[in-house]
Amino acid sequence: MSCRILAYTLYICTQQTTPAYPRCVLGVVFYFIAIVILYKKPFLTYLEQIEKLEKRGLKIKNKSKALHLLENLSYYRLSGYLYPMLTENKENHKFKDDSTFESAFKMYCFDRELRLLVLSNLEKIEVSFRAKLTYVFANKYDTFWYTYDKLFKNNGIHQNSIEAVNKLYIDSTEDFVIKYKRKYINNFLPSWMGMEIVTFTHLSKLYENAKDTAAKAEISSYYGLPYQMFENWLLMLTYVRNICAHHSRFWNREFSIKVRKTNKPLPNNWIEQSGIARNKAYIYLSIIKYILDCINPKNSFKVNLLELFEKYPSIDYKRSMAFPENWKEQPLWNLENNSVKDMKKENVEKIPEAKEDKLHIEGSLDDVLKVSVPKPKEKETK
Repeated sequence: MSCRILAYTLYICTQQTTPAYPRCVLGVVFYFIAIVILYKKPFLTYLEQIEKLEKRGLKIKNKSKALHLLENLSYYRLSGYLYPMLTENKENHKFKDDSTFESAFKMYCFDRELRLLVLSNLEKIEVSFRAKLTYVFANKYDTFWYTYDKLFKNNGIHQNSIEAVNKLYIDSTEDFVIKYKRKYINNFLPSWMGMEIVTFTHLSKLYENAKDTAAKAEISSYYGLPYQMFENWLLMLTYVRNICAHHSRFWNREFSIKVRKTNKPLPNNWIEQSGIARNKAYIYLSIIKYILDCINPKNSFKVNLLELFEKYPSIDYKRSMAFPENWKEQPLWNLENNSVKDMKKENVEKIPEAKEDKLHIEGSLDDVLKVSVPKPKEKETK
């Protein structure tokens, strides 16, 4: 079918009966045909996939384990971690000497742990932003501020926003929403409830579309940023959140959204920006760290990140994620010469933190249960 359409398009464009089809159009159509082809790669069984990789020069030490991973992860997902091991001429599909399936799986494990670390810390940023956005606008206007057209720049975008919130309100199975609908006749939830059921992307668009720059500046200043820069960073954060939530590759990736360069000095510790790639992991991780430091200066993101790097010494994170050689000396990171063990000990002594964050409580459940609560004093009997 597609071949017929292309052939017919070519026929029409070659019939220069009117000036409507100049020679430049014909050139464009030929270029289009040159890059669009039918996908003809055949389906391969797991064993055929292993055989194909071995023929291309990949060493597989444990075939049964490789088979298990292909079954549960898929060839296509793992191909993103196999790609860096190909020779310079990627089209030849030949692996470099000493390339192993096990090395690719280590890259996958590293990337998975990195994604989980990023996602868990993005949750803290998202929850904080929800709270701050709701408080500032509700305090300045009223409970249902997000429903008022007059507060937003683009009415079309705002109407789409209202429709999305309304649909979530109707479809929600949250207990607090069900109880609200039973008790009140309002068509909308109060903002502190409504902002809890919308997505992070929805929140960022709501903020960007708001007219009140003073209110936006009040929110962004909490995170040490002018509101224009905060809008760009929110766009990046929602983009990264979706990448991590859908288990896509974070490591060794060129992101489609470039971070804006800060033209003026920021009030808090930041990085030297000259020569830094604006669409690689280093600048993205730096932004997460910067905002986390505003929310909780004693956060453990820096410690956990360096610990992950030390856990996988074979991963060249500097090259694959555009970390500069002196990144540890940057004011934002300021690692100096401390080891992970020393920094972790320092953090634990000041604010106990655990790897798991459940219900936004710092520390594991065991840590919470160990906290000694003073017993109430017994009433003295006369």
